[in-house]
Amino acid sequence: MNKYFLSCILAGLTLSALADDRSLRLAEEAITVQNLKVGKTADNFVLDMDLCLDSLDMPSNERFVFTPIVGDGSNERFMPQLVVNGRKQQIMYQRHGYKDFEEGTQVVRRQNGDPQTLHYSAVLPYEPWMQNANVEIAEDLCGCGDILEQNRTLIHRLRRPLIAYLRPQAEARKARHEEGRAFLDFPVDRIELYPDYRKNPRELEKILSTIELVKKDPNVSITGISIHGYASPEGNYAHNEYLAENRAKTLKDYVAGRLDIDESLFRVESTPEDWEGLLRYLRENNIENKEELLAIAQDEDLTYDQRDLKMRAAYPQAYRYMLDNWYPALRHSDYVVNYSVRPFSVDEAKELIHTKPQQLSLEEMYLVAQTYEPGSKEFNEVFEIAVRMFPDDPTANLNAACTRIEREDYDGAEAYLRKAGSSPYVDHARAVIALRRGQTEEARTLFRKAQQGGVPEAAENLKLLDLDR
Repeated sequence: MNKYFLSCILAGLTLSALADDRSLRLAEEAITVQNLKVGKTADNFVLDMDLCLDSLDMPSNERFVFTPIVGDGSNERFMPQLVVNGRKQQIMYQRHGYKDFEEGTQVVRRQNGDPQTLHYSAVLPYEPWMQNANVEIAEDLCGCGDILEQNRTLIHRLRRPLIAYLRPQAEARKARHEEGRAFLDFPVDRIELYPDYRKNPRELEKILSTIELVKKDPNVSITGISIHGYASPEGNYAHNEYLAENRAKTLKDYVAGRLDIDESLFRVESTPEDWEGLLRYLRENNIENKEELLAIAQDEDLTYDQRDLKMRAAYPQAYRYMLDNWYPALRHSDYVVNYSVRPFSVDEAKELIHTKPQQLSLEEMYLVAQTYEPGSKEFNEVFEIAVRMFPDDPTANLNAACTRIEREDYDGAEAYLRKAGSSPYVDHARAVIALRRGQTEEARTLFRKAQQGGVPEAAENLKLLDLDR
């Protein structure tokens, strides 16, 4: 393998480890293993090391064969071999080759008495079980040939803690909604709605298109439509109450007729004057006499009509500015379309995850993620979509934190964990972060707490910690 290419691979390892190789020796301690690096890229398991032969006095007719092996007790994979020849063995190799060795075998001659370091690098297709595998080197120092019976030296054990994702609970009923705000124009003091009046065509289209989009979707059923009308604070409160209520009813009649929707699905509400909206404008903007206007607008000893009259009389210039610039936006119609979504199969959910993720439940997204390799780009992306759709859900935040741990983004993981609540699974995620950061005892404490809380992965991770004792 090209050494520059390998250095690029090792720079991007998602699972990497650098061993303390000062005591790693082969060939009856005549060969020293140095600069050992073990890890994985997106697709490959990588082994990279140097073998220092300075102390090896190689008999001329001898041949040493070293076979790196990746295994976890149940699975085992052999990597390309390294052959070190004495002088006569090298001559035989150059004349006849070694037919018993596979392609990729590295063959070198030992130059006795000279400093000599061999660089070895190789990859295997990555398999999930390799995350906690051992790396051994089988040594054939006698020409026996049978790898299974050869002496094996453990050169590295990968301490990759398991990450525990939590399956969300199923939604009994997937209730969703779409909402918006329209600014309709009515003639002064009138409740009749004219679809072509001023900006009404555009504002009505906003409402109709939102409802129609839901209505035409074969995966959903509309369960209710809410229309809430607001009037602005100027003028007589009782008259504004009449306008807000009846303009909202007029809008409901128009929408129900245009889209042929059963009127029983509608709920109509109204707020005579949007004082909350006015207070928001006052707090968020700089205006002359801002504090005095705020005080009047919040004075509970005054009726709404008295507040309006006092602001207009005391600060006529500021009142005119509010009337021209803020009050039009306080006359609005808010609408909410509530609907339910049918359940989806995993294949259906997989198609919707990038187009209509709002229609999926957290559990459906979780099942989509299970179709990808843990830690893969696609796997991580599903949980990132899930937390965007359910930003306040503890399970969504926990699983998103786990994807960040996979990517070694511990600060990002902790940001999600702060919204994940308190549970044994959260303790387990914090334990993995602590272990990755070298805080072994804190990790051990949290793993034990998670194990007591019923997290299966915690027991396996405690076994990894016990191996180092």
